Amino acid sequence: MAELYRITRILVPVDGSEYSHYAAEHAVRLAQPHGAEVVFLHVVDEQTAAELTEQAPLDGEAARARLLDQGRACLHDVARLAEERGVAHREQLAEGDPCAVICEVARAEAVNVIVIGKLGRRGARRILMGSMTRRVIESSDRPVLVVSGPPPESVFAPPPE
Repeated sequence: MAELYRITRILVPVDGSEYSHYAAEHAVRLAQPHGAEVVFLHVVDEQTAAELTEQAPLDGEAARARLLDQGRACLHDVARLAEERGVAHREQLAEGDPCAVICEVARAEAVNVIVIGKLGRRGARRILMGSMTRRVIESSDRPVLVVSGPPPESVFAPPPE
């Protein structure tokens, strides 16, 4: 029965925010004792890219390229957390509706849990569109662990013998 709950793969959507960094820290620490792999995912929001293109059509492709570069930098940053702890990991960069992509990747990668930050970089748009975290919780068929701060050492300490 315990094998049913074995964690082998964890998905961590990251956007460069403080909370997504906390989520990455939690995921890496959760993965370590299980020998699990962490999949870091950054999704370039197609709506944001389209808006940038509409505002400056000639510079739209350059803006999209900048968003992709920022995503790569974000992924590289959190990947260092896994490397420092010797945790297997992969980085994925995608474009589309972030919630839909997160849920699709979770299914395709057969992840056991999605570890996601409480808030992201959406700012005022979050009020209009709703929290991405909330949307993932409502849409995903996988368990979702919501992270609201840095992981305290005691949470990941080995149990007393």
